[in-house]
Amino acid sequence: MKLIAVTGGIGAGKSTISRGLRERGAHIVDADATARQVVDPADPRGPRVLAAIADVLGAEVREPDGTLNRERVAAVIFRDDDLRRRYNAIIHPEIMQATAEEIDTHRGSDHIVVHEIPLLNAETEALPWTYDLVVTVEADAAERMRRLQDDRGYTAEHAAARVAAQGGEDLRLAIADVVIRTDGTLADTERSVDELWRRLND
Repeated sequence: MKLIAVTGGIGAGKSTISRGLRERGAHIVDADATARQVVDPADPRGPRVLAAIADVLGAEVREPDGTLNRERVAAVIFRDDDLRRRYNAIIHPEIMQATAEEIDTHRGSDHIVVHEIPLLNAETEALPWTYDLVVTVEADAAERMRRLQDDRGYTAEHAAARVAAQGGEDLRLAIADVVIRTDGTLADTERSVDELWRRLND
């Protein structure tokens, strides 16, 4: 098994790169999907995690059916550093455990496993696994904000706040083995994915 990290700021194009690698045969471990899994009421850990989050952020972050309103959570934690730390202290260990379990299912295989993980950088705490390669996906902040507005319906203010909250790219570049910029054309991005796939199969 080869374990590859694909990281980058919001709107940089991580999902585009991961999708291209999946189309070429990689197995994807999506951190965002894992984050949704651990707060799914149908997941064994879901009710416990949801209750802990509601205790910290308030019952209004849950929908009437008990599910988590992630946009409401984001609106709360991005304006309060203390609440963000307390929320992360609940959710991050659960995500790490679920991720480790999924990665372990590929151990002993010849799979190329891509972990799409936001904001992996030089200040990230030690993880319970080791990557064979770290790929950082980058785009100019203005382009990322445009994508958030056009593709996700963010307001200009919300997009700017989300990009600013994640800081600059220096800490991500410090740990990158490969940097893919997505400021260019889709054809440029496809060529970068082809080059990366060839490297992973050498």
